[in-house]
Amino acid sequence: MNGQLSEHPLAELISEIAAKGFSGALRIERERVKAVVYFEDGALVYAASNLRVHRLVEHLRQQGLTIMPAHESLADVALAEALVSAGLVTRPRLNDILVEHVTNIVRVALLWADGSWTFDGRAHANQFLQAKVPTRQLLLEATRRIEMRFAGSRFPGGNETLYPVPDAANSLILVPAEAFLLSRVDAPISVANLIALSGLREAEAIQGIYGLTLAGVLKRECGPLAFRTAPPQPVKSKAAATKLPEAAREEEKVAAPKADPRRELDAFLERLAQASNHYEVLNVPISADLAEIKRMYHTIARNFHPDRFHDLAGTNTHIRLQSSFARITQAYEVLTSTEQRSIYDGNLQALRRVREAHETKSRASEAATEGAADQSENGNNVAQLAEKRFQEGAVALQQGQTGAATSCFSAAARLAPNEAKYRAYFGRALAANPKTQRLAEAELQAAVKLDPGNASYHLMLAVLYRNLGFPRRAVTEVERALVIDPQNSHAQQLLSSLAANK
Repeated sequence: MNGQLSEHPLAELISEIAAKGFSGALRIERERVKAVVYFEDGALVYAASNLRVHRLVEHLRQQGLTIMPAHESLADVALAEALVSAGLVTRPRLNDILVEHVTNIVRVALLWADGSWTFDGRAHANQFLQAKVPTRQLLLEATRRIEMRFAGSRFPGGNETLYPVPDAANSLILVPAEAFLLSRVDAPISVANLIALSGLREAEAIQGIYGLTLAGVLKRECGPLAFRTAPPQPVKSKAAATKLPEAAREEEKVAAPKADPRRELDAFLERLAQASNHYEVLNVPISADLAEIKRMYHTIARNFHPDRFHDLAGTNTHIRLQSSFARITQAYEVLTSTEQRSIYDGNLQALRRVREAHETKSRASEAATEGAADQSENGNNVAQLAEKRFQEGAVALQQGQTGAATSCFSAAARLAPNEAKYRAYFGRALAANPKTQRLAEAELQAAVKLDPGNASYHLMLAVLYRNLGFPRRAVTEVERALVIDPQNSHAQQLLSSLAANK
């Protein structure tokens, strides 16, 4: 069985395999990147990829395990068995590591919008590697990152009936929009009626419905199916059972061409683009201890420090990497300080409450203007999301949550790089940290270039230059601000201060 990911996305394939209880290997390929995902009775149990950063040995090293030279070339099964036998890792700890390893691989592959897939019901992962991956939560989170327009294309017409699945959501963490949608389903209901009852924008409601169906919380009447028949299963003969372990090892091997640093860099930047807090930036759980945070930071620095990619200097990719590494450094400094981490965790909880309140207010406002022109086009969705992140940053800044504000402004600037306001406030947030002031200069200069007639942006840049010890540049920017706004009291005070310090 095979097909194209553009017709049957990976999230839908995983959901269908889980619902039908299939066992086997799902192989996906996109350009030179290959991955294989293994299932047992519908449960996702293991995954492998030909990207170097996704090798099991690399992930084990990130966890602080001692990897001997003899272990470097071992296949995944042999490596895991060797480490357990040597007492370097316990079996329960290995299971936890495997879950995180598999989740990281699948999370990246779920972003692929194109590529090919094949499913082989005769290939299986070795039992020693099988882990209990929280597949339904993973699928739910993946749908939150897809384009709303794509989700809408999976429900043509809106007449399809949805059926509630009792208790299916008990173990899932839902965002407010998803929980709100689910609360409206206590009997079979059409997609169109659920959208109308929800009070959400159509695009947002469909995205939530799509996620709930993939996670198995809602059952579709006639969703797009990739598997019309069950895949072939291995022969259960005694001879086949004897040969299966070695054959399975061969099946598990994924072709591994030479590592492509640029492709790995793109995958790394893509992951960071999705990160919304310091923990996601460093790719560690909120429960991570100090040693785990340090290991991950040093691993990232070793593989993706901007100095490693000096050949890209001056390109947008290198500028993006420098900005990303500033986030990584800031995340590391906060999370390795007991006092700062405690404050940051409290800010995260406060920001979560702010977002929930903002979303509730937005839904009420959108419901009141339901008859307005349809704004479900992707460009509008991106603009709305950027503005939403900017407003969240502004609220966080007012509450003194500078770290959270920086993350929000950064997200807004990435989503809409040609919006001067987002670049300016991201630059101002970066300027507050001495370690990121050089990056702040690039953002503020971009804002001034995009909107040269805004006096406030010139003043932000002037303050930065003053703090960096460049008074002449600061005076130049203040004078430009006064040309634009001669009565600007802030500019006048700053110019007097600079003149007094000559």
